[in-house]
Amino acid sequence: MQEEIFEQAELYEHHRILVDRGQALLRIDKFLGNRIENVSRNKIQQAAKAGNILVNGSPVKSNYRVKPADIISIVLPTLTMNLS
Repeated sequence: MQEEIFEQAELYEHHRILVDRGQALLRIDKFLGNRIENVSRNKIQQAAKAGNILVNGSPVKSNYRVKPADIISIVLPTLTMNLS
């Protein structure tokens, strides 16, 4: 019997946010920084560069301006674990 050994496994946080109808136009990196606890604006910008921020199903850059009723999905790496 063969065993698969994972040397490193990266864990991810998945967030889905529906923007309020009264939301003023705001850069998505600032908006998400205010909405998601314990995440830096730099980490959000890196996620955008990697294509891990989707608005209404399409990838956006960190300077995208959030609009009312947008549906935002973001995947952020949380940590790396050693498994053996």
